[in-house]
Amino acid sequence: MEDTLTCSHTTFSQVFGRQGQLMQATVQSLNSLNDQIAQFMVTRPCNLADEDEAFMPGERDTLRKSMTLMRHLLMDAQGKILKMMEDNKQLAQRIDGAIQSASQEVTNLRSELSATSRRLAELGASSPPALENHHHQHNHHDDSLHYRDPPVHHRQKTVVTDMCYSTQISSLMDFGTPDCSLGKVLLQEEVAQLQEEVHLLRQMKDMLSKDLEETQGGCSANLLSATELRVQLSDKEQELDRAKEALQAMKADRKRLKVEKADLVSQMQQLYATLESREDQLREFIRNYDQHRKESEDAVKALAKEKDMLEREKWDLRRQTKEATEQANILRSQMDMKENRIKELEAELTM
Repeated sequence: MEDTLTCSHTTFSQVFGRQGQLMQATVQSLNSLNDQIAQFMVTRPCNLADEDEAFMPGERDTLRKSMTLMRHLLMDAQGKILKMMEDNKQLAQRIDGAIQSASQEVTNLRSELSATSRRLAELGASSPPALENHHHQHNHHDDSLHYRDPPVHHRQKTVVTDMCYSTQISSLMDFGTPDCSLGKVLLQEEVAQLQEEVHLLRQMKDMLSKDLEETQGGCSANLLSATELRVQLSDKEQELDRAKEALQAMKADRKRLKVEKADLVSQMQQLYATLESREDQLREFIRNYDQHRKESEDAVKALAKEKDMLEREKWDLRRQTKEATEQANILRSQMDMKENRIKELEAELTM
């Protein structure tokens, strides 16, 4: 599309200007021909009046009418050519203005699209680190729970971790939202990272479970009292609540990111639709311009043919005038010879 908008540095005004030069030359030729006919009509009537005897009855009027008709045709052709030149000039100005406005609008749309792409890239780049920070904090919190109360936290951590990550993975794998392929790729990357973290957490859980079993076998005599267990249980419940709050915050952030991604995708789709509509308008405009240019060329060709026909008629009229003049001279010489013969005969009769 950019090539369509900036295909050449030559504007339509310059193209029509070159055509206007050709039309101007045609108008000048028609003006010259019209002046010649006018000069012929002004200078020749006296000679025609003197040579009235050389023409047949009505030939002089026919010649004058033909000359007048030729002048009217030439003036009409000149008016049409000048009107076409003015129309082409106005059309070229409208075309240049429309192309400039379309180019400016396309530039604005490209800048908006670039800003939207950068924003989407920033969101895609900032989303995975935030999730990893949340998971690292949750990991560290679970490890502290392991070391503080191995037997109880081993059971709670297993249930909570599996529940949380299964919920996260199921929410991430839900592609029913109207996101585009870019959003799906980002979500798939997040899912892969979460699955790797789950795998690492399970390995750590297995290692800690083995350590707990060994610790329980070696230190079974040093069991905590019921009061300490209640205190630790309340602490673990509080930590569990904090973990749930952190998980809810993560879910809220993920929902917000999904909404923002959906908005950005819809904006990009609208921009692409606008670009396509503008491209279709430009194609239709160029098609109409080509058609109008062809019509203008056909009109110029028709005027050129008409000019050639008028030239031929002019030369035919000149030839006919010349022949008529020669015939008149011949008739005049014949009449002079007859008059001389008559005078000779009269002289002979008088003798």
